[in-house]
Amino acid sequence: MKKLAIGILATCLLAGTATAQSLMVIGDSPASQCFDNARWARAYPSSLDACDTALAASDLPLRDRQRTWVNRAVINLHLGEPEGALHDLDQAVRLGFDSPEIEMNRSAALIRLSRFEEAIEAATLALEGGLRDSEKAYFNRAVAYERLGRIAEAYDDFRAARAAAPNWAAPREQLARFSVSRGS
Repeated sequence: MKKLAIGILATCLLAGTATAQSLMVIGDSPASQCFDNARWARAYPSSLDACDTALAASDLPLRDRQRTWVNRAVINLHLGEPEGALHDLDQAVRLGFDSPEIEMNRSAALIRLSRFEEAIEAATLALEGGLRDSEKAYFNRAVAYERLGRIAEAYDDFRAARAAAPNWAAPREQLARFSVSRGS
């Protein structure tokens, strides 16, 4: 039986950035504005203002408070503040929120902090937890694998990301850098 040997066409080009996922908050409120800022990747320091206003409200329902912390984390990721994102995700967990999106977003933050082994663990937990948009966790895990030089695993996860979301360009673009050849 022949083995597959996987190589990278452009060895100096590392995989794209990790992905994050916001959580919906419905209505016309600071919490829903925070969600919109996270969803549309509004990366301005003022984008956090709506989140902070929502979190300061004593009458914010627990579910919305938990989701607002996650959305605040996503905005921090877009702002290039992975440590702030991890803090925000920890706040959601402290409030009892258990969601695969937390681990998926944690994996994105950990990648940006070059904590690749931990990022792989977080992305795996997201997948095991039944993440609805599994392609994002596969993509993040592929990025972390590649940064660790685990090329075959990165390739497999980029393929899994493409299979989970065939219309998403990012995995296709990453896979275009790989060349697969038959080895002995």
